[in-house]
Amino acid sequence: MADIRPFRGIRYCVEQSQNVKDLVAPPYDVIDGAMQQALYDAHPHNVVRIIQGKEEAGDSESVHKYTRAAGYFQEWQESGVLQQDDVPGIYVYVQDFDAQTSQGTVLKSRMGIVVLVKIEAFGEGSILPHEHTMPGPKADRLALMQHTGGAFGQIFSLYSDPEFRVQALLDPHLQETPLFVFEDGDGVTHRFWRVTDEDTVQGIVDVLSDKPLFIADGHHRYETAVTYRDDRAKIEGVDPADQPFGYGMQTLVNMDDTEGMAINPIHRVVVDLGEGGIEQLKSGLSEYFQVETVPFSDSRKVMQILESRKDGPPVFAMVSGDASEVCYLTLRGDVDLVDPEGHSDAWRRLDTGLLQMVLGQVLNLDTETLIKGEKVQFVKVEKEVVNLLKAAPDRAGFFLNATGMDRLRAVVLNDERMPPKSTFFYPKVFSGLVMQDLNAF
Repeated sequence: MADIRPFRGIRYCVEQSQNVKDLVAPPYDVIDGAMQQALYDAHPHNVVRIIQGKEEAGDSESVHKYTRAAGYFQEWQESGVLQQDDVPGIYVYVQDFDAQTSQGTVLKSRMGIVVLVKIEAFGEGSILPHEHTMPGPKADRLALMQHTGGAFGQIFSLYSDPEFRVQALLDPHLQETPLFVFEDGDGVTHRFWRVTDEDTVQGIVDVLSDKPLFIADGHHRYETAVTYRDDRAKIEGVDPADQPFGYGMQTLVNMDDTEGMAINPIHRVVVDLGEGGIEQLKSGLSEYFQVETVPFSDSRKVMQILESRKDGPPVFAMVSGDASEVCYLTLRGDVDLVDPEGHSDAWRRLDTGLLQMVLGQVLNLDTETLIKGEKVQFVKVEKEVVNLLKAAPDRAGFFLNATGMDRLRAVVLNDERMPPKSTFFYPKVFSGLVMQDLNAF
């Protein structure tokens, strides 16, 4: 099962009064051009210069964003901007945030622990994925690791602790003043502690030693860490099990803490349906679903209605054209869906899996087209679905319920991966809070 250990993290040398917000950043894969520039402007030592540096005129094979990242990492350590902790410890990361539910806005608090976890290839141990990956992001992250010898953001994983034993061990330490507190641009408050008490650390290691870990976010970084480990072990002729690069930095969260967990849905917009395509789509969907058409008021109301029906047959909400109407699509009991890829019942019960199969059959689309994100676009913000519809007349948007933790667990334990963009764990785990030296524990 999971092999977990404390480590001497590398952290920004800041006082409680300093604004850590200006130094850290969201994960690299959510940073667009505008956010990248804002983070560059926030502080000359912002971690974005390492995790998502700019390409510059004159870049060559020997000088580029990865060599600059390596230079920043080394220079900041030598100048004291970054310092490595003197003794191993674990880090406690709490995020306080507002979650939107059918009952309104609810304040949640999610606690994670930042530790090193022994790297295992998928299928060979207790690290379980739920998403597919693409080669481009993995090549990018591998180049960064090769040049810097560091890891700057945590892979976000889940463990099961229904008795909350980890929480009980950490509660006394959370009464102490955190290393830092800051609020990000989305109103999420981030709090961060370091725990070095050996009994506490060993207690947590013991609790988690027999637990599988489900990767929630960071699949590309994890698969990259496996490649990096294997490449270095081969080059250096060593057993990676005893090496720092044989471990990866992860934030582990208790999946049984339903009060602190928020999984948001990711919606779909089908584009380029062509003239008459909307009516053909509706006709095709009526063979699978009972259709209830009502006036459209706003996306939040749609989500409330979907959530109120989540314990019944699968249901979606479709809007199209000028979004004056919304069609609630409830799966008919007599439908026999064709699944040429032979997925499990757990996979087919996913809203994202069901919709992928139906759209494939109604629109005659293959799986690659359905998951690339071009013909069927993935949308995280409800109101953006309607905005995308207004951009062209031949589009249809689908609102989905969030994927429950029980369904994620069932698919993963069946050794399957979910359809792309099935889960949006909120909030994101920030980068730069603590960093891993891949050459030293």
